[in-house]
Amino acid sequence: MIIAEPTSTEDSVALQDYFEELARQSIAFLDSLPIELTPQPLAYALESLAPAVEGMRANGLRQLRAIARPEPINTEVRSTGVGLNTVGMLTDRFTILLIKEWSLRHKGTPNPAKADALFATQTRDIIAALALAQPGSSSLNSKITSLRSSATATDWSEAFWGLLTTNLLMWESQEMLYIRDISTAPYDELRAYITWFSKSNIQRNDYIELSEKRYWQTSGGCA
Repeated sequence: MIIAEPTSTEDSVALQDYFEELARQSIAFLDSLPIELTPQPLAYALESLAPAVEGMRANGLRQLRAIARPEPINTEVRSTGVGLNTVGMLTDRFTILLIKEWSLRHKGTPNPAKADALFATQTRDIIAALALAQPGSSSLNSKITSLRSSATATDWSEAFWGLLTTNLLMWESQEMLYIRDISTAPYDELRAYITWFSKSNIQRNDYIELSEKRYWQTSGGCA
């Protein structure tokens, strides 16, 4: 009996299934965290949420690494450019959409239908692009700065975890810009916010770069 080799379509579907499982696991992580349902000052993100994220790190990485990742399809660097459609940039958008979906389900006036629509359209669109991604530049989002972050990742799972949790802390802290009247905020709070957000944005960029690099450096599983 001759068994046909998997086609690129079958490989793409397997990768999409992997990223959908990654999305489910990410939502489970968010469900486990003490995320406040109303906007909070910066101190909340730094003193309550960040330590909770760090406490989940070891177990979170174990669960991510337990998800079998199929071999990427397009591992060859092509002569044609991929623009912003790199794994790093797509993963950044992927994690932000997952955080937005969670917020739609739980914050303010919960809207499960809108959350479902977000996943069915935008998130699945990103998942499809991730499944077909090919290697590109890992530093598209780099900035000219003297700031340095503590971002490190020995594998794809750690890079993904770092990007997901960094974007979560940024999402939670920046609510003050969109909901509160920042002109009434104390000077010290604004100064602390600007300092922290600048450093966090550099960390986010570093994790985008690490996500791109580690995804292509490892194969099989989610190591």
